[in-house]
Amino acid sequence: MDKTKKTIGTIFWTLNLVKSLSPRLFFALIFIQVISTLLPLWEQKNLSTLIDQLNNFIQNKYSAWITAFSLFIISRLIKIISYGFWHYLSRIEDIRLRNELHKFYINHTSAFDYQHYENKEVASLIAKVREEYDWRIPQVYNNITDLITQIINLIAVVFIFFPSRWYLLVILFIGEIPNLIVNQKFQKINWNIFNKHSEINRPSWDSLYQLSDKKFVAELKTNQATSWLKDKAFAVFNNFTNVRVNTRKNQFFINQLSNLFSISAGVITMYFIIQEIINGQTTIGMFSFYFSIIRNTGDYFGSIFSQFVNIGEQVLHINNFRQLIDTKPIIVSGKIKTGLTQSPLIEFKNLSFKYPNTDKYIFKNLNLTIKPSEEIAIVGQNGAGKSTLIKLLCRFYDPSEGQILINGIDLKDYDLNYWYQNIGLLTQEFNTYPNLTLKENVTISHPQTQSNKKVIESLKMAEAYEFVKKYKNGIDTMMSQRYDGEEPSWGQWQKIAIARIFYKDSPIMILDEPTASIDAIAESKIFSRLFQQSTNKTIITVSHRFSTVRNAQRIIVIDQGKIVEQGSHEELITLNGLYTKSFNLQAKGYQK
Repeated sequence: MDKTKKTIGTIFWTLNLVKSLSPRLFFALIFIQVISTLLPLWEQKNLSTLIDQLNNFIQNKYSAWITAFSLFIISRLIKIISYGFWHYLSRIEDIRLRNELHKFYINHTSAFDYQHYENKEVASLIAKVREEYDWRIPQVYNNITDLITQIINLIAVVFIFFPSRWYLLVILFIGEIPNLIVNQKFQKINWNIFNKHSEINRPSWDSLYQLSDKKFVAELKTNQATSWLKDKAFAVFNNFTNVRVNTRKNQFFINQLSNLFSISAGVITMYFIIQEIINGQTTIGMFSFYFSIIRNTGDYFGSIFSQFVNIGEQVLHINNFRQLIDTKPIIVSGKIKTGLTQSPLIEFKNLSFKYPNTDKYIFKNLNLTIKPSEEIAIVGQNGAGKSTLIKLLCRFYDPSEGQILINGIDLKDYDLNYWYQNIGLLTQEFNTYPNLTLKENVTISHPQTQSNKKVIESLKMAEAYEFVKKYKNGIDTMMSQRYDGEEPSWGQWQKIAIARIFYKDSPIMILDEPTASIDAIAESKIFSRLFQQSTNKTIITVSHRFSTVRNAQRIIVIDQGKIVEQGSHEELITLNGLYTKSFNLQAKGYQK
């Protein structure tokens, strides 16, 4: 009962979704489909009347066959026009629906929180939905409309034919039951196969992406790993295909046996109608009408059962889409949209944090104050908690305990969009946008403005202008040879990414390993300009390079989630602690 209730709920959810995406077409199609559903019966009735009138004419009886013929032609013409109009509207709706579904999907998934994408369940759900949502929903919508069509047809023939022949309806209904049972059984089997293999197939889908993506090609070819990776992926897909094919084979043979019941039911009902002709209770014309009804009624039952099974199968997939769309935000935006025109006071107060679904605390009662316009650097070994601290400050996660205060106000109370307007973030996993121009790659940090002059100034500050000024289309050059543009090296991409930070010019600048792919000379120039520009800005740098961090006003040393040392470079060297040990090891490496 719960399953049926859930299925019905999903059917109405799907119809409401389709209606909301294209309301006028939705109602127009329902109207024309109801009309088109009844027209074939009218046409068949007119044909049976024409046959009887022609038979009367042959027997030299009075006949109005011209009138019957005219009605038949008119009904056929209306049916053809109605069908053509329905197909026309259906194609338009399908095109528009798919377009609206794309926008609907992207609008929802792009609004997910950062931690949604780090969640295994959500990532798995996205992988299941991404490849099929744009055709599953149109498919289930078509199944639903087909089901409604067949139900209308069945109701019509029941009123026309079966009031005095109800036993024939029962025979036809019983004849379709085996097909229903078989299809429901294999629906469950197919769904279990899909669910089982979706997780198994996901790494292989990633392999196919890697085999066709430029950044993987060089390593795969030189390691002669292309065939190995391809064969590994194909083996998984071949196994999945074989399982599905064998299931379809089994279903086919069982379906042929169940079809015998359906054919037998049709034969029995036809026998009863033939007896009516023999007894003079039915004319030849009406026999043709009844024959059509009997044949179609079996098809109606079969189609209704089939559509129920198809909808049941599709609903299982639609529920994934529905679950994804219904995913609620984890980070709730505050309402404050003022007070951050200048660099603020930032305080981490008694902050404790552990990632969702884990028991291990990254921080426990951490306290840290960052003064307005202070230049700080955060250092520590991998896993010490440096990047986690940045994620908390960016409010990708909320503290498990404690607070982050901005000018004495809890960060949770600030409007998220307002907060993001006032921070500039560059991580070591910075984005590249080869499908955008150089100008768009820089201004994407603040797309509300499009100043060519400021773009060039930002590129100069990021040590990028020397190579980009050679581009044939200047800052309007596309950033990939695929689009007849340029192909920056990874180090050049990093400079372009740094230019975004300069372009945004926000009160708080956060740089997580910002110069990992940049040479030491360029790095020195970039940070020199960065600190010169930071008169009224807070700069927070996370880096393993001591050449990057040594010029910061204050260096924070984190170890195992705790602040173990802090001070200027000179003060930390004097302490002769963890910072000094790490600095000397790196310096020794350079000397070698």
